[in-house]
Order: sequence, then C-alpha cells, then structure tokens
Amino acid sequence: MKWQMYTATYELRSPLHIGYHKVGNLQRTRTYIPARNLWGAVTEALTRRGFYTTGAPQGDYQKIGEWIKAHCAFGYWFIWENDAPLCPHYEGNRLKYGPLTATELERRYLDAHVTTALDAATTSAQAGSLHEVEFIMPYNREGVRTQVSGWVFLEETAWSLLGTESKWRAFLETLQVGGERRYGFGQLRLTELRLNAKSNLEKPELTLDARRPCIEVLPGCPLLAHTLITGVEARGDIEPLVGRETHNSHTFGRVLTSSRVCWTPGSVLTSPARLEIHQDGYWRHTVQ
Repeated sequence: MKWQMYTATYELRSPLHIGYHKVGNLQRTRTYIPARNLWGAVTEALTRRGFYTTGAPQGDYQKIGEWIKAHCAFGYWFIWENDAPLCPHYEGNRLKYGPLTATELERRYLDAHVTTALDAATTSAQAGSLHEVEFIMPYNREGVRTQVSGWVFLEETAWSLLGTESKWRAFLETLQVGGERRYGFGQLRLTELRLNAKSNLEKPELTLDARRPCIEVLPGCPLLAHTLITGVEARGDIEPLVGRETHNSHTFGRVLTSSRVCWTPGSVLTSPARLEIHQDGYWRHTVQ
C-alpha cells in the first residue's frame, strides 16, 4: 500500500477538553489530541456531511468509521506555537513541551470551568455534584489564537476523495473533538493542509509504502504517541490506554476497549525502533 503524508493545522474556536484523569473534583485534560479522538471526530464529520464511498454507505457511522481506519491514519496533534509543535519530551526526569516546562505550558494554555447541579428542593448546589473541567484555551495568556497541528496519512483509496485541501475542506473544514461537547467544547477550524510536510516533529524517517505508515525513531528521540511497551525500550512513563466506543445499540461511549499498556508520549527511546501506526491510533513495534 502507498500512503501520502499531510500536515493539518487547525485553530481552536472553543475550549478543548481531552479526558485524562481526575484529581479531586478536577477532571484534567491531556495537552495533545490522540489519534483515536481524531478518528472519532473525522468519522462523525464525514457521516453527518454526507460522505460515502464503496463499502461506506452514506449515513452509516460504523461502516464509515471502519473505512477511515483502513484508509486513513493520524499522528497525535500538538499545540503549535512559533511555527513549531509543543511536543512532550523528557529531559532527565523533567517533562517539557518544546522549550516550555510543564508548568509554563499549563500557565500559558490551560484553564478550568466549574459547574454544579442544583437541588430544586433547596435551590442550592446538589451534594457531590461540584466538579471542574480543565481545558486548553482557544486563546493563550498572551491573547494569541491557539492552534494544533499534526500528521494525516491517506492511502491511495482516500487520495481521490480527501487528498487536496479543497476536498478536505468540503467535509472536514470544521471538527468537534474531545469531551464536554454539549457545552460547545472542542470546535476546531482548518487553517492549512499541506502535502509532504513534517511539521518539525523531530523529522523521523517515514515508510509510506507498507501496510500501515511506519516511523523509524532513534535513541534519544521522544515517542510522539502512545506506544505499546512490547519490543520498545524507553525511559519515561507507562499508562494503560483504554478508549470508549459508541455502538448503535448503546448510549454514547458506553463500550470500553481492551486496555493496552503503553509508553506515554514524550517517553525517550533508549534503543532504535521501527514503529507502525495501528488502526486504533497507537504505535507498536514492527519489523522490516
């Protein structure tokens, strides 16, 4: 199979919350958009906007989602600042995002929204309902519009349908990604789609004529996605990666995917690895 690589850049039109973990009443957000979240957003946008092709009937969320998994692949998308991505990476034991420390990035780009349910009987806050949702702000503390950017890979079958900026815009000019969407969170608008651009993301060697896009990562370089620990030697954090799926017969996000133990983005390789972008968005070790 042959793949074309693009770099997509979107600007935030509303706060963005990508679910991470909870600390007390605070639901924290990730500082990047995982590939699986992008797959869900693209599936929703294509289905609602009338996209169809062979094997993916118009209006069929499941079939269109399967088609996207087979013919498209996504890198993780990171906040874009000064023409460079704020990718996570460890320097010693300290996690940084580009030139920023984790504290500096949080101060510049993160905020929180507090909500509570009301008890009609007492017209006061309902016990146990207070919670905060952390989010990436649509404007940073300096008043600059926040942008996110990352890789998109299209296999030959998808080139003719989505492979130019005008065709991409026809279906995917706007996306809604992440959580809290009922409050209008996660609105993104395309600013640019570039062919064969690497976004300065460490400039790894890419293999685009394999079954799935593959990335050669050298020792000392950070992983730019969740990566299965099997066969991969790195230094950083490990977390179990679990996703949510919506099936036609269930409520939104009710079905959990199998847990996979992964190196987190930013973990640094201690030996070289050839990694494949799996259909579910994580990276895994593969051989030539």
